[in-house]
Amino acid sequence: MPKILVVDDIPAIVDFSKEFFEDAGFEVRTADTATGAIRAQHEFRADVILQDLNIPEGGGMHVYETLRAEKDTVPIIFSTGKPETLGDITKMINVSALRKPTNPDVLMAEVQKQIAAHRPAKPAPQAAPQPPPPPAPGPAADERPMNPNPPPPPKFPR
Repeated sequence: MPKILVVDDIPAIVDFSKEFFEDAGFEVRTADTATGAIRAQHEFRADVILQDLNIPEGGGMHVYETLRAEKDTVPIIFSTGKPETLGDITKMINVSALRKPTNPDVLMAEVQKQIAAHRPAKPAPQAAPQPPPPPAPGPAADERPMNPNPPPPPKFPR
């Protein structure tokens, strides 16, 4: 079961997100402050964090910087009314941004994309070597089966 940490200081957003992701089969934890988010991630070890940029006790960037300083590279999706205030997210590690309000389908697609992109690769199962297949029954490729009822010989005019 994938795990998501939802961080926002608006209770209606937290309640909606919790119900939305639980209905989709996620294990959900919530926090409403930056320090609460950091503490929750230490305990919960979410697969992805969905958080507002402007949250009390330091803001979303404080959460990002603290977790990265601790070598926690969990994907973080900033959900904010002003994603342009994040700056150049291409220089950040495992960060994406969505503009509020976000279409639920777009939100789910981004969460699943981030989880899939950062899930540790599972080693491919080692299959036992298989013997070569037996030769196919029937004539060889260069042989043609004989027609038991050949057509009559052609008639030539005299």
